[in-house]
This record gives sequence, C-alpha cells and structure tokens, in this order.
Amino acid sequence: MDNKERPLGLADFEALLDRCGPDPVRWPVELRAAAQTLVAQSTEAAAALHTAEKLARLLDLVAAPAPSAALEARLAKLPGKEDVHWIWMIVARPAWRPALLAAAMLGGVYLGAATLPTVAVYGDSGFDFASVAGGGETLGIVEGLEE
Repeated sequence: MDNKERPLGLADFEALLDRCGPDPVRWPVELRAAAQTLVAQSTEAAAALHTAEKLARLLDLVAAPAPSAALEARLAKLPGKEDVHWIWMIVARPAWRPALLAAAMLGGVYLGAATLPTVAVYGDSGFDFASVAGGGETLGIVEGLEE
C-alpha cells in the first residue's frame, strides 16, 4: 500500500498492527509517518494501538512451551549441514555446470559421429571417409577399442 496515493485508514492500520505489532520501529518506513499521524488524529486508532500494546505485554509474560521429546527426535533426524555439503559441492556449484555441459556436448558429438556412414556414394563413385580419418588402420583401432 502506498502512502502517497491515499492516507492510511483505520482498517489498514489495524492490519498493520496485526502484521508488525505495536512498536513503530517494526512498521514499514513508508507507512510509519502516516500511521503515527493517524494515531494522533483518531481515537479509534489510538485505542487499537493501546490494545495491541497491552496484548504484546501479555504475550511477553507467557513463557514459550518447551519442545516435546518427539519434536526433538524429529529435529535430530534432519540432515545436518555437513551431510548435504557434498551435494552442493558436486551438483550445485557453478564451477561444475560448464563441465557437465561440456560432457553432455561431447557425448552428443560422439553419438552423432558413431552413426555416420563410413562411405558416401555419389552417383557411380564412392568416397571412403575412413581414408580421411587416417585410413583403414585408424578405423580398425577405433573399432577394436569399441569391442
């Protein structure tokens, strides 16, 4: 809500108290001046602020309940920082992303080249790609490695 468009209304002020509490330091900076002006001009807003202050003081008096043994056991089972560290180092680190991309690209090039024909026929003549790649000897070595 923008303070410049319209002044803060009572319903908006009460919603602000519900969200941020009665302490003006916790209110959004852009609404703080309008809220304080509303409190100074409106008895309903001043009463709402007084009620919120009383509620905050009462809540401060109540001790937070201790967690149950079941909750503590569930929290103990959660993975710690050191348990998930290796995942971050391997997968999510930006330094690994280019390496994974390069590996995927090289795999695609290899699979694409593996399906290329070794001889192309144009009309009556043929062209042997194996001779360009080092002759039949090199092709034999590569085929031997694949077996």
